[in-house]
Amino acid sequence: MEQICLVCGAISTEPHYGADVCRACAAFFRRRVFSRFPANCDQVGTCEITSEREVRQCKACRMEKCLKIGMQVSNVQSKRDKHDNEKIIRRIVEESEKSLVPACYSKVNTIPAELQCSSNFEYNNMRLKSLHRNFTGMLHLRKRAFPRRKTQRTLHHAEALTIFRKDVKLAADWINSTFPELSQLDASQQKLLFRNFYLKWTVFEPAYLAVLLGKPNTYHLPTGDVVDEVGIYYTRHLGTPPSYSLDEVSRIFSPYWTDFRNTLVDPVIDAKLSIHEFLLLCSICLFDVGLDGQSDECILFCQKARQELFRELNEVCKHVCDKSENYCFRFAQNMLLLPSIQRGIDVFEEELQLGGLYKLISTSTDDWYAMVDGPNFEKEETKN
Repeated sequence: MEQICLVCGAISTEPHYGADVCRACAAFFRRRVFSRFPANCDQVGTCEITSEREVRQCKACRMEKCLKIGMQVSNVQSKRDKHDNEKIIRRIVEESEKSLVPACYSKVNTIPAELQCSSNFEYNNMRLKSLHRNFTGMLHLRKRAFPRRKTQRTLHHAEALTIFRKDVKLAADWINSTFPELSQLDASQQKLLFRNFYLKWTVFEPAYLAVLLGKPNTYHLPTGDVVDEVGIYYTRHLGTPPSYSLDEVSRIFSPYWTDFRNTLVDPVIDAKLSIHEFLLLCSICLFDVGLDGQSDECILFCQKARQELFRELNEVCKHVCDKSENYCFRFAQNMLLLPSIQRGIDVFEEELQLGGLYKLISTSTDDWYAMVDGPNFEKEETKN
């Protein structure tokens, strides 16, 4: 009896490796199992897989679909021996696990068991559960969008901006999937909240990563690359020789980098944030109030969301602090990071303006806000 291949839609006559797929997809799956070369997707995992053999198919998305429909690596028999086959299976599993946690987040852990068993708060109803799950999913998409290189690079301004333009879509999808109730707001209010959030995200996440990796003087990007040399960051992207020497550029901008560490990185170091505290603080930043152009409806909406997140953060603080530590003090220390994040943004904006004044960068604060103008919310405006 003929069936449809669950991967590409072609005709399938019998199961292969645990799922109903055509012979072409079965052969592809076998080749990928024994391949030593990783497959990466250039479209953030959104490629369509069809039965048209003339069209070049995305190997990463095709393999992911094979695994998703139930094809079993263990069912692929090696031409050599079973021992070699077990090695290959182990390698596939290890790579799959690593793909959920890119190198820069190697220390991200799971929700603590004590919190899940808490009698004071129902874990399954906590926003933290979906927040953490969707964040882990975003890390997986990041690794596919930004394939890991063998060596870490020091980036200049234009390269960093290109990365952020790509990452902003992933961050927007993370926010939308975690807080679907945002769709209740007018599209302009959604954009307002997201653009305010993303600027805070671009200073808070690198500060947290700097602490995780023990490199407080380094700005870490989603790709795993870094910004750690003032002169390179402000001059390497210029098409013509800069009007200032590297020493002069360093003398102008180094105080801002030092100020950024003092105002944000050092407080994050002192707070010793867990990943769950970090994610909840990011969410609280999303639902900010007092923004220019924010409607009364949006303010009430944000206040309600913040109350929920404050309660969850308070519960997390109870379970992550030491017995000798007062959880109320830890909660207060978390709250003090919110104004530190805003001060970090102030430093960032001043640095952008100064870079424009010296004609070392062309990106103004307005340009930056335009880039993060809520890319996923444009569809809402079209519908309305």
